Formats: sequence, structure tokens, C-alpha cells
Amino acid sequence: MSPFPRATYRLQLNREFTFADATRAVPYLARLNISHVYSSPILKARPGSMHGYDVTDHTRLNPELGTQEEFEQLVAALHEHGMGLIVDIVPNHMAASPDHNLWWRDVLQHGRASPHAAVFDIDWDAPPHPGRVLLPILGRPYGEALRAGEIGLRYEVETGRFAVTVPGHTLPLAPGTVAIGAAIERSTPEELHNVLEQQHYRLAHWRVSAAECN
Repeated sequence: MSPFPRATYRLQLNREFTFADATRAVPYLARLNISHVYSSPILKARPGSMHGYDVTDHTRLNPELGTQEEFEQLVAALHEHGMGLIVDIVPNHMAASPDHNLWWRDVLQHGRASPHAAVFDIDWDAPPHPGRVLLPILGRPYGEALRAGEIGLRYEVETGRFAVTVPGHTLPLAPGTVAIGAAIERSTPEELHNVLEQQHYRLAHWRVSAAECN
């Protein structure tokens, strides 16, 4: 097997075309005189991802593509046919999904004290809210969304904690900022704002600039 690609064939792996499917395609690719298979990202991504670039864990294979054994079978089949594997990787970004990216969720919950804070390129001293991560995920300006009830708090029985809810997202709360058993789910916008001001992130309209996040 040549270490240098002579002819590559791109495979887009996802839940509909897995490691096992790719293994079955190897003999055909060998007949095309392909030297290396060039695969899309194979690390754990947001559930249902069809492209794999929204990685949520750089330390694990994407279970929707198959098992470790099935990946090793793909590699073995390639080697048996004198072929190599080139894997597309995305080390410079991850999916910003606190529901699925546990490293990101931990940063939102613990701020710069999170053991994963150094993984992300965050300017913790940037104005106008130093020490906090700007999250431009609201469909309207923060104040409007707050008054319209689009931002709320929900008690999660499975975790025994409250979480911030906005359309399409569930966000963690910093430890100690909401007492268990508090009637915070029925709080006024002003009371909810006071809770949000204690978090390591600042919610903002998705179209707004950092200097105008109110």
C-alpha cells in the first residue's frame, strides 16, 4: 500500500451509510483502482447528523456509524485490498449544543472554572460582559424575549436541577444560583433576569452584535 494517495474516493458516512456499508463497498472501490478512501468525519456528532461536522465528543467514534469493531473491519478490508484511509477531522470547532456537547454544557455551567474551558477559544475579558460567554440564540432582543415568556426555567427531574429554557435550547444554571424547591418557574421577568445575571453566559438576539446585546 502506497502511503501517498494516488486516487481517492470520498465517502459520506452517516446513519444511512455506516462503517458496515463502507466495508461492503471496498471491493468495488478496489476495482476502480482507488488507493485511499477519504471519509467524512467519524467522531461522535449531534444525533441525526448527516455530515458529521457538528462534533460533540472528539474522543469517541460516532455510534450512529457503527461500533469500534465495525470500524476496525473497514480498516482491515481496505488493507486487504492494498488501500488506505484518510479521515476528515474538524479539530477547530464543535457543535454548540449544550444538550449533546457535554464539554460545552460544562463551560456554560461553570464558566472559566470548567476543566473544559481551555478547549474553546473564549475571550473571557471581552466587553461588554467580561467573564461571560455571549450566546446569540434568541429570536428577538433579550428584553423582548424575556417579557414575552420565551425565556423560562424548568425543573428537570432526571438531574434534580433547574435549567434555563429558550426556544430550541436547554441551558444549565451555575451551581447555587437557584435553590431547589424555589417557586422560580412562576417568577416574574425581573426575578428571572436576576437569576440570568448570575450565569456564566449572556443571552442575546442572534442578529445582535456583542456591543448591543441588551
